[in-house]
Amino acid sequence: KVNTIQEAATHASYIVPYNIAKNNKALSDGEFVKQCTLQVCDVLCPDNKNNFQTVSLSRKTETSRIEAIDKNLTSQLESKIGQFKFCSIAMDESTDINDTAQLVLFIRGVDENFEITEELVCMCALKGTTKGCDIFREFQQGLLTLKVPITNICNITTDGAPNMTGKKSGFFGLFNQNYPGNNVVFLHCVIHQDALCKSALNMKPMLDAVVKLVNTIRSRGLTHRQFRDFLQSVQSEYSDVLYYTKVRWLSAGCVFERVGQLKDDIVSFFHDKQCSAECEMLEDTERLSDLAFFTDLLCHMNNLNVKMQGKNQFIDDIWAHLKAFKQKLNLFVRRLAKNDLSHFSRLNSIPSVNEEKLKNYEDGLKKLHFEFERRFQDFSAIQTELDIFTMPFNVNCE
Repeated sequence: KVNTIQEAATHASYIVPYNIAKNNKALSDGEFVKQCTLQVCDVLCPDNKNNFQTVSLSRKTETSRIEAIDKNLTSQLESKIGQFKFCSIAMDESTDINDTAQLVLFIRGVDENFEITEELVCMCALKGTTKGCDIFREFQQGLLTLKVPITNICNITTDGAPNMTGKKSGFFGLFNQNYPGNNVVFLHCVIHQDALCKSALNMKPMLDAVVKLVNTIRSRGLTHRQFRDFLQSVQSEYSDVLYYTKVRWLSAGCVFERVGQLKDDIVSFFHDKQCSAECEMLEDTERLSDLAFFTDLLCHMNNLNVKMQGKNQFIDDIWAHLKAFKQKLNLFVRRLAKNDLSHFSRLNSIPSVNEEKLKNYEDGLKKLHFEFERRFQDFSAIQTELDIFTMPFNVNCE
C-alpha cells in the first residue's frame, strides 16, 4: 500500500505542473494549490491528509516535472511523425511584446491508417534580422529536431510577407533551391487573406471616425468613468465601448457593432455633457448609413472568419466556406440593386437611404468580390485536386 500511495503521489506531482504549464501560470502557484488542497482535506477527509502532504509541489520539483513532460511529449510527437505518410506545415513569423521575432511551426500529418495528428512543432526566437534565409534556417532546424522527412511534406502555408513568398531570397525561393524537384504546394494563409480583402472597401474614413469616437470616450479617465456610470444608470445592455486593435482580425466588426448598439446612449451622454460635437457622426443620417452598412458587412465577414478557425479543419471545407461567401456577395449585389436590404438588418433600420448610397455600397461589394477572386487564385489553381478529395466520382480522370 505504501508503494501505491507513493506512486499516486508522484503521479499527482505531474498533474499540477502539467496544468500550470498548459495554462501559462507561475510555478509558485503549485505551492498555493497544495496549501488550498490541504485545507480542503481538513474539512472533507482529514484522515487522508497525510496522503496529500506527500505530494511535492515545490518550484524545483515542478520545473523537473515540466521538463520530463516536455521530453515525453516530444518523444511521442517524434514517434507520430515517423509514421506519417504525408504532412503539411503552417508557419508564421510575428513579434512578441518584447519586440523579439518568433517563428511558429505547426504540423499536420496522416499515417497509413488515416489517423490525423495536428501539433505545434516549435517556436523559435529569431535574433537580429528576419530575412528569408533566417526563417529557412530555423525551419530546417525545427524539422531536423523532430526528424520530419522533407519528402513527406506536401504543403506549406505561410502569410504573404516578402520574406516568406520571395522567389529568390524569400523562404519559398530558398526551399525550392535547396530541395529541387519537390512537389510541395505553397499556399497563403486563408484567414490572413480574408482579413486583407477588407482593404478593397473604402472603410478607412468611417473606421477613423469610429476609432476617434471610442478614443474620446476611453482615453480620458474622467470621461470614461462617467460614461460607464451613465450606461449603468440607463440600464444599458453593455457596459462600455470596445477599443480597436488592428492586429485582431475581428476587431473592426466588433467595434462597429458595439458603437451601433450604444449609438443612442452615446449621443445622450455627450448631449448631457454639452459636447454634442463629439458625436456628430451618430446624428448624421448619411454617416449612420455607412456605419450600418459596414457593420452588417463586417459581421458577415467575421462569421466567415470564425468558420475557418479552429483545429481539424480540412482545406476543402475552408475552400467551400470561401466559395459560399463569394456567392453570398453576388447575392448581396443583386439584392441591393433591387433596393432589397434583407441581408443588411442594421442598414435596413436606417430610414430613407438614398439611391446614390446604395449604388456606392453595391460597387463596394463588387470590389470586395473581385478582391476575393484575386487573392484566392492559389486555391483555384488546385481546384481539381480538391475535387478529387471531396467529389472523386465527379472528376474527369482524363
